[in-house]
Amino acid sequence: MSTIKRAIHFDFHTMPGIHDFNRDWDPEKYAQRLADANVTFINMFAQCNLGFAYYPTKVGIPYPGMKGDMFGDLLNECHKRSIRVAAYINVGLNHEHARLHPEWCQVNKEGQILFGDRSKNFFRTMCYNASGYRKYLLDTIREICAYPIDGLFTDCMGLRPCYCTKCTDDMLARGIDLNDEKAVTAFAYEKILEISKDFYEINGPDRYLHLNGVPYWDCRQWEKHIEVECLPSGGWGYDTFAKQAAYARNIQDTVLYMTGRFQASWGDFGGYKGIPSIENDCYDAILSGCELSVGDHMHPAEIEERDIYRDIGLIYGRLMKYEPWTDTARYLPEIGVLTDNPGYLPLTYAGVARVLGELKYNFDILNIEDQTDWTRFPVLILPDDLRISEALAEKLGAYLKAGGKILSTGFSGLKPDDSGWALPAWTFGFDGADPSNASYFTFRTLPAPETADMRWSMYKEGIRMTAPDAQTLAYYWKPYFNHGWDGKHGYYYAPPEKKTGHAAAAIAGNVAHICFRVFEAYYNHSMKTHKQLVEQVLKAFLPKKRLYTESFGSTARVTATGNDAYTLVHAKVTFPEIRGTHGVVEEHVVQPEGSQVGLLGEYKAAYLLPDETPLPIAHEDGYTIATLPRFTGFAMVRFDR
Repeated sequence: MSTIKRAIHFDFHTMPGIHDFNRDWDPEKYAQRLADANVTFINMFAQCNLGFAYYPTKVGIPYPGMKGDMFGDLLNECHKRSIRVAAYINVGLNHEHARLHPEWCQVNKEGQILFGDRSKNFFRTMCYNASGYRKYLLDTIREICAYPIDGLFTDCMGLRPCYCTKCTDDMLARGIDLNDEKAVTAFAYEKILEISKDFYEINGPDRYLHLNGVPYWDCRQWEKHIEVECLPSGGWGYDTFAKQAAYARNIQDTVLYMTGRFQASWGDFGGYKGIPSIENDCYDAILSGCELSVGDHMHPAEIEERDIYRDIGLIYGRLMKYEPWTDTARYLPEIGVLTDNPGYLPLTYAGVARVLGELKYNFDILNIEDQTDWTRFPVLILPDDLRISEALAEKLGAYLKAGGKILSTGFSGLKPDDSGWALPAWTFGFDGADPSNASYFTFRTLPAPETADMRWSMYKEGIRMTAPDAQTLAYYWKPYFNHGWDGKHGYYYAPPEKKTGHAAAAIAGNVAHICFRVFEAYYNHSMKTHKQLVEQVLKAFLPKKRLYTESFGSTARVTATGNDAYTLVHAKVTFPEIRGTHGVVEEHVVQPEGSQVGLLGEYKAAYLLPDETPLPIAHEDGYTIATLPRFTGFAMVRFDR
């Protein structure tokens, strides 16, 4: 199954009452517009979250007043132009059928089917276990899959516990305690996985399938690709994609960055963030080894904003010039980061992505059940809260025996019951959880001459550990008080009091541990010394990292992808600025002439792509270093072996 590239995701969630619905609809003209914009794949609306179908359905409810077969006609016209089409259906939301069949809705633990902000989308959701909705949904999927579609995109498959009559009866029959919210949620998740398997079986193994909202790891046997939905300026933030892409690319071969053209979020008809912003997302996709999809929302009568597709055509035209090299290149990580989370990763991993991205280390995120050879990573990171089960301990023990190195932080490295270290390689003393919530650390050796020699806040505490002074990188300091309330005072002011003999960070052999949740702390507070503490460990474990990036500051991102013939170095200097509450990219950053990028190892030549302009190179200290001309936003350099 070939890679999806240069995609468009169409939202078409249409409120009832559009009196001139599909007035200007011309599928032939629209398909040609897509072809002219260099688009090769679309997610096309078959049924929206209002519950309306955009084809002549015999199962559901077509949009009132719709003329013709919008879905089928565009599908045919796109196929004439070699544009592949996945059918979009929202399965978690269906407001028309929810209104007509309230018994198909999920019920929350307060017994409500309507809750939350009713001016938005998720004020009622559908129950996959409700027999009527389940039959309707599978019949609809069969009807859609009767078209010659190239794939299926099922949306809004979020996990929510349900207490409807059908779920309640089924859970009671199994002996599930309805007061145990975890058990109720697990039952709901079981139903999501069951319906996901049904979608796969109806869709068939030869079509694309993305189950949007189902955790990547748990549906890996059914999905054919992953689309990382992330409108960075619209609530997801610019830190979301990096962590999710690092995980997704180890689960499916094809991963898309689904950004959007919107300034705000989905449904923002009048918002458009412009060429530099979409290009920035395009560059983030390339340097992560992913493809790009741009989200749009069609106007129900006028259908399109023509100038947006003019701009997308320009962006995708530029992207095409790099594809002769990027199509066969894969991301080249040097650090593996472990997770026990099956899908959407918590903020700790956004902190990991920030720290490693700013330090210019390539990394992948792996599920702890991943069966590939972990020794391909010289270093593994266990971030903040990853306890070690017996099965994981066995894998980590083998990895260490093979010469691998591990950095753990916070509570990671402990047994599941937090009673102590899970493996003898962690030779540090363990004195339980940190009883202080305002702890500090000092460096044994300052990481840079300009770093202040002071007691630095941890912000996110973890454990107390001991280590010989020779192994210690940073010392632990307790505060005078904990933050809190004692009935008389609110203890907000908690200065450092004294060392306690505990270590804040230490290295013993092939294992290092930082005692606090350093990655979550860095994500929340962006304090440079937290990043420098991680860097001290990584420099000890990886004296020479793959990339030479001395010319680039922390806001730049530099990564490597490649194959047996060449390695591509991607340097992105454009970055978002926070303006008010939004991250914004309004123009590209210009990198002056003379900056350098390099790779560890011996390479014969370097070329600036896509024009293959030869670059001057030098071989220094084991690196092959290329000198770049002035560039705007992004540069890609091919190093030939």
